[in-house]
Amino acid sequence: MDSATPRSDERASVSIAEVFSALSFALDITEGHPLGHALRTCLIGMRLADRMGLPLTDRRDLYYALMLKDVGCSSNAARVFELFGGDERAAKRDRMRVDWPNYFKAARFAMAHAAPGASWYQRARRVASLAAVGPRAAAELVRTRCERGSDIVTRLGFTPQVAAALGALDEHWDGHGQPRGLRGAEIPLGARIIGLAQTLEVFAALEGPRSALELARSRSGRWFDPTLVTAAQGLESELTHWNGLDEHALQQVVRDGEPGDAALLAGPGTLDRIAEGFAAVVDAKSPYTATHSGRVTAIALDIAKVMGFEPAQLAELRRAGLLHDLGKLSVPNSILDKPSALNAEEWELVRLHPYFTECIIERISGFRALARVAGSHHERLDGRGYHRRLRGDEIPPGGRVLAVADMFEALTANRPYRPALPEETALRILEAERGVGLDADCLDGLIYNLERGTVPEAEKRAA
Repeated sequence: MDSATPRSDERASVSIAEVFSALSFALDITEGHPLGHALRTCLIGMRLADRMGLPLTDRRDLYYALMLKDVGCSSNAARVFELFGGDERAAKRDRMRVDWPNYFKAARFAMAHAAPGASWYQRARRVASLAAVGPRAAAELVRTRCERGSDIVTRLGFTPQVAAALGALDEHWDGHGQPRGLRGAEIPLGARIIGLAQTLEVFAALEGPRSALELARSRSGRWFDPTLVTAAQGLESELTHWNGLDEHALQQVVRDGEPGDAALLAGPGTLDRIAEGFAAVVDAKSPYTATHSGRVTAIALDIAKVMGFEPAQLAELRRAGLLHDLGKLSVPNSILDKPSALNAEEWELVRLHPYFTECIIERISGFRALARVAGSHHERLDGRGYHRRLRGDEIPPGGRVLAVADMFEALTANRPYRPALPEETALRILEAERGVGLDADCLDGLIYNLERGTVPEAEKRAA
């Protein structure tokens, strides 16, 4: 990364590997994978790189590409839900288990995930619709994910090699992959390694390491580079060991395996860029939240400045605002994009998203306070909020600011169940919560900024 710094830089206090290894858990939940999937994939891929004798520069690129391999995946979540009509996370998880050239297995996958819970007639119609768009829709989904992933890692400051690896994740050795039908050595080596490593991780967890390696051999020369499949043989004991590690131990092993003699550290500019990148991941999940995190952050910062926050508090609030909805990657689009009222079970999943936000961010050492701010944006002064039901001063000042900013942004933006409300209507709703659920000073700061005309407008889109 351009702004990665050696350990001697006093401004940098957290390793880039620690930040991304923590945030990789957010990518696991958006794809429906068990927590630690990306990190185990990283360990497998790096062991393959060692066996192949890759030079340090290539291993460092591969290390981050492996952890961030799914950074573009939220961008096709809404489309997957539109196509299948069910929990897109389950469909995205299970598609990695399908040998797509086998039409029987592909049809069985479609039947399993098409409109679950609907009548047989409705499900049959959904399957027929999927068959009609079939390969074209699959190519669209892969292309969207790969292009988005490449774009995000480029904005994060990674090399073109990292972007190229993420842009070719679904290419197959025999040329029958997506999105460009690359063949053999046309596929970047990083993408070839990631493709094999993630498949080994999924099947080792499902069926055991020996079966995973047998599957790799059966797809050698079709899906996978035969040289890499050969290099993977004999990994059974390590696959078993890595599968047995808990999440904290797994994160530590990955951090310890960072290539090079000195860990790369993140300075303030790098941390800001990472927060911006993951805000883009979150907001891409639903068309109704395309600019939500950035707008909430801008509104919150303006309120905090009026309230006299110190520069360090503003820096923390900015990152917390950008990452406050990280946990929403755990919520299926069947809920996020639902045009009608949520039932009790669906609401429970929504209420858990600040918990996941907090749990993911606090995995980064020194970020516990930031995690608490980000995770408290749905708390209310009277204890009616979630996920901790904090009261009054138990809610950190930044969390109280985010609560006002988040609520105002949501009310004045389009949602699947209603069009955007006028600012005046939104303010009346917020005023009803003054001093009860919402902090009065924060609300005064919002009103002051509205009068000055500094509050950014919501992005216009059709309701």
